[in-house]
Amino acid sequence: MWFAAVLVLLAVVREGRAAQCDFPQSLCFDSEAPLESLSQLETAIDTLITPPSSFVKPSELEALLNSIKSAVQQPLNYETCRDVPAGSPSGLYLLRGEFREPQYAYCDMQYSGGGWLVFQNRFNGQTNFQLTWNLYQNGFGNMQDGEFWWGLDKLYRQTNIAPHELAVVMEDFDGVKVEARYSDFQIGDAAENYRMNILGTYSGTAGDSMFRCRNMMFSTSDRDNDIWPSNCAVSFTGAWWYSDCHDSNLNGQYLRGAFTNRGTGMTWKTFREQFYSLKTTRMMIRKKV
Repeated sequence: MWFAAVLVLLAVVREGRAAQCDFPQSLCFDSEAPLESLSQLETAIDTLITPPSSFVKPSELEALLNSIKSAVQQPLNYETCRDVPAGSPSGLYLLRGEFREPQYAYCDMQYSGGGWLVFQNRFNGQTNFQLTWNLYQNGFGNMQDGEFWWGLDKLYRQTNIAPHELAVVMEDFDGVKVEARYSDFQIGDAAENYRMNILGTYSGTAGDSMFRCRNMMFSTSDRDNDIWPSNCAVSFTGAWWYSDCHDSNLNGQYLRGAFTNRGTGMTWKTFREQFYSLKTTRMMIRKKV
């Protein structure tokens, strides 16, 4: 009887998954949960300690459920953030993409219908973005609740499994929020130094300050791939798809508003020109349907 009770309890949990999940995302169930394999569940239960003979207290049911989840231990993973079920909360999700092993990414499930993978997030200046090539290639920062850069290599792999669009959402210190949207966005591989390909159209309220980034390779202070005689990343204290040099510098210094050294802050020329460092920026991609 205890086995049947556990199956009923797990079925109830699964039915309520889409509306609310109070467990870490890697332990949540959906319509394609591991419970479709009864033999797998039975194997997991066989590894548990002797079950209670009766369920007198709700805490015993909860303890058994947690034990089964720990034994099964198969996190959900999706190809892209767009595949995360609608209504799910924003947060970290495991993506399989074309990675050697599944990778965690922050999925924004509220902005413009949800399903957006955040690859750059800045809002308080507590994370240093004046970093080296290897760190930009692999990623850095705190994806859970801090500032971060997801990583050029992961961005390349993700944008090459399917066509993606790009959204850049920004806010200044006066509370004005703007966005820039690009309908077709792709990043080249390491051999191309992660060249940016924006092939589609622009829309939005921020103006197109990434026009000069088109077909440009990524540059850092220790890897100069721009077309300027000097290193743009050094001169403008950032890391970006510089040309000769930039109209946008969202990985520049966090300078909190107006400053005097042109273009070295977190700037977007068509929004607040080159002598104003923005308060927040969020760069996101979403698989196109």
